[in-house]
Amino acid sequence: GDWSSDVCSSDLRAMMTTDTVPKEAVARVGAATVGGMAKGAAMLSPAMATMLAILTTDAAVDAPDLQRALARAVHETFDCLSVDACRSTNDTVLVLANGRAGSVDAHALTDALTAVCGSLAEQMARDAEGATKFVRIRVTGALSDGEARLAARAVANSQLVQCSLNGSDPYWGRVLSELGASGAHFDPERTTISYGGTVVCRDGIACAHDEAAVARTMAARDLELHCDLAVAHGEATVLTTDLSHAYIDENRRTS
Repeated sequence: GDWSSDVCSSDLRAMMTTDTVPKEAVARVGAATVGGMAKGAAMLSPAMATMLAILTTDAAVDAPDLQRALARAVHETFDCLSVDACRSTNDTVLVLANGRAGSVDAHALTDALTAVCGSLAEQMARDAEGATKFVRIRVTGALSDGEARLAARAVANSQLVQCSLNGSDPYWGRVLSELGASGAHFDPERTTISYGGTVVCRDGIACAHDEAAVARTMAARDLELHCDLAVAHGEATVLTTDLSHAYIDENRRTS
């Protein structure tokens, strides 16, 4: 039967802390299935943090190959998630394989693991403590994919940027500042910043734009912030949220 219907709901809920909903995902790979469940709503930052994710598959695969596939999947998903730039010591992602469905294509298995991890990472961002917005920070035109991720992380981790997102304020100067401080190769006079496809900063300075369109974008639950560095062809996307009063209320007392 369907993996999600076979998972015991009590197992999902038992691992939750401040999560408001359980998180699960499933993908097919040939005759095999990859399923996963996770918990995490805060202390989420690239390189993982206070999160637990357990994946299972009935594909037949050697342990070293499975480890490489999982590492690739995590690098492309959980490592591209930042709610509050905080990390912990107990982050874990496990994958178990029983081999009952037989062997599958190695690349297809990696893709399936990546799809499941990607879904779980997005679900965690959407359920982040106090979050009112789910945001994709997309950087293109960087010197390399690694530098693009470095720049995107800097923007995603900025409390100033997150506060402006919470206030629905397209304060692109804060974004430009974080790009410059990120360590990625950066020329402000070549950089373009847009919210939801509407360019508000071109070549490092403000430009005429449809203010009503930007206001609609900023008021939405989901939005994309795109930064084009116009240096080369590197690109990356990091998932983040806004920083709200509810997040502070949740974390101002823990003892």
